[in-house]
Amino acid sequence: MNNIVDVPGWLKSTDYTGPVGLTVKCYIRPEMVKEFKVLMKEHLETTFKEPGVLHFKFNSDYESESVFWLVEEWESPAALLTHLSTSWFREQYLVRSIPMNLQPSQRALYKINN
Repeated sequence: MNNIVDVPGWLKSTDYTGPVGLTVKCYIRPEMVKEFKVLMKEHLETTFKEPGVLHFKFNSDYESESVFWLVEEWESPAALLTHLSTSWFREQYLVRSIPMNLQPSQRALYKINN
């Protein structure tokens, strides 16, 4: 699942209603790292206000100063799908972050076992 377009398909079609996690590895152009960090600060502040968010962290990679990890946990697939459908995510985060990518992000979507 290496494309954000793939994620909503499962979220819309699954019968699973428990918590889900999404981990995203972002490869950012070195000259865009400062701008990306500013965008991520805005993204975290905005996302923490959304219903259904359990955990939302932005971390730096230990090897590369231009690789970042976004670790998210949501109450349900529906909550994550709502997040991915917000105007902030679609019109701000995606529009602003895509040009910063050095290569496509890697994504892992998973059910959270309690």
